[in-house]
Amino acid sequence: MYRLLVVDDLPIIVDGLLELFEQAGHLPLEVMRAYSGEEALEILAQHRIDIVVSDIKMPGIEGIQLLQEIKSQWPACKVIFLTGYNDFQYAKSAITYGGFDYILKVESDEKILASVQRAIGKIEEEQDHEQLLARVESKMRLALPSLQKDYVWGILQGKPVIEEQLGPMFKEMDMPLCASLPVYVLIGRVDAWREAFNAPDKGLLAYAFQNIGDELLSAGAGCYSVVFEMSKIVWLIQPKAREQSAYDARNPDWVKTHRYASGILETVQATCKKLLGLSVSFLLGSEAVAWEGLFDRFHAMKYGLAQGHGFMHEIIMTDRDGLREEENSSGAGEKGRSQADSFYYARIQLLVNLLENHHREPFYQQLGQLTAIWSDGDASNERKMELYHSLSSVFLHYVCKNREIRDYVHSHMELDPLFRLDEACSWPDMAEYFKGLADCFFEWNSLYGMQMPTEVVSKVHRYIEENIAVDISLTALADYVGLNPSYLSRLYKQITGIGLSKYVNDYKNLTAKDMLLNSSMKVNEIAAALGYNSALAFIRFFKKQNEMTPQDFRMSRIQSK
Repeated sequence: MYRLLVVDDLPIIVDGLLELFEQAGHLPLEVMRAYSGEEALEILAQHRIDIVVSDIKMPGIEGIQLLQEIKSQWPACKVIFLTGYNDFQYAKSAITYGGFDYILKVESDEKILASVQRAIGKIEEEQDHEQLLARVESKMRLALPSLQKDYVWGILQGKPVIEEQLGPMFKEMDMPLCASLPVYVLIGRVDAWREAFNAPDKGLLAYAFQNIGDELLSAGAGCYSVVFEMSKIVWLIQPKAREQSAYDARNPDWVKTHRYASGILETVQATCKKLLGLSVSFLLGSEAVAWEGLFDRFHAMKYGLAQGHGFMHEIIMTDRDGLREEENSSGAGEKGRSQADSFYYARIQLLVNLLENHHREPFYQQLGQLTAIWSDGDASNERKMELYHSLSSVFLHYVCKNREIRDYVHSHMELDPLFRLDEACSWPDMAEYFKGLADCFFEWNSLYGMQMPTEVVSKVHRYIEENIAVDISLTALADYVGLNPSYLSRLYKQITGIGLSKYVNDYKNLTAKDMLLNSSMKVNEIAAALGYNSALAFIRFFKKQNEMTPQDFRMSRIQSK
């Protein structure tokens, strides 16, 4: 039902139109009347009005002024003007102020009714459009967590940070952190899983661990978290929005935020122990890091958590004095060497990720920073040799994973220096050699890399078919095709339009249906054939996919034959 208001200073016109609209049974209208512009405004202040049919020339408030008032209160309201020949141009110009239509007073009743019907159609069209936008916005809100996670994880995995793009991206994705301020990094991990836990159990518990951390940390700080490697979580922490100010290690707001994060970790540990039965540990960064330095800090801390006391359970550590640049550890003995090692291995891992994800410029930058040690007269020969073997391992892995890459590189460069170091070759020459190898890899990818996707998809599908009962984790698939797991996941979705996990689930579901219908296998045998640790886990999966149990599915098909 649409509410229509008739406005005219001549009662005979108002009453005549009222009767006309009330008799138009095909129009869903509730009709109201006003005998002046002032009276119309009083009605508009008390009721939502969808359509107004108004005289354009009236004493007091005239039509155009009334139109402006209507649009300020009810922007979607459609205003149809009644006009005489003398004010026809006046009414026509009123359309530019948002009027919907104008009708000569001498027009037929059918013309007036047709104009109102068009107004109803326009309202319905706009409502459909608004509902569509509302649905789109609703879906966007549902997709935001995934978009946020992918974007932050990309930064943590070495995606270049462009400062001027960071703010708009954060705003567009409604990120709960400020792009112009640095973040404290906190890494938490589940110390150990029980042997009985399968992958879904671990995923659920990791999610619960994340929620407990989010809930307790967000009470005193702004934070965002991402689960990785199933058992680990990284939190990025800033002061709450109302307390945010430029970072300084002595700034009270930042000091308070760090103190709160550090102090609440024991509560997180105790809560996880009590509610989840999990032993968890933490490593908290002692200084905030800018977004462009987040990759280095994250990987250095990730490796630092596995060093020294990191093998113990239920610990809370900070990286204070532990994750400094290598020069800070010079002469610091075994402790300094251990601290430098975690940062060094993080850099090597960073190099691997940049190479596999084809980030050319950041790769050269990291390679230059690492090989700078070869020009340092104070660095020990052992450290230089260690870097040589580390880089050789990185490049050999990349050369050996694909025959086409190996043949291309071999046609441009000698590979012998990867296996043994020529004493006649200087360290600066080795730096140039490794840079030349990287050039070959990046050039091959630009020339032939786009020919690989369909081959990768075929290999992935073949591996899934052949190993459905064993291991079809993302890590196993990535190892098989020789790609970084996160890169494979993105590549697969770009090519096929669906996520890799969805394809695996769909394939398992189809295979399960085929076994149920075309074999005499028991449910527990099908579960084992599809790689499930228990029949119960398989039944849960099947019911989620098909809204019925495997046995119900089998019986329903038998009965329908």
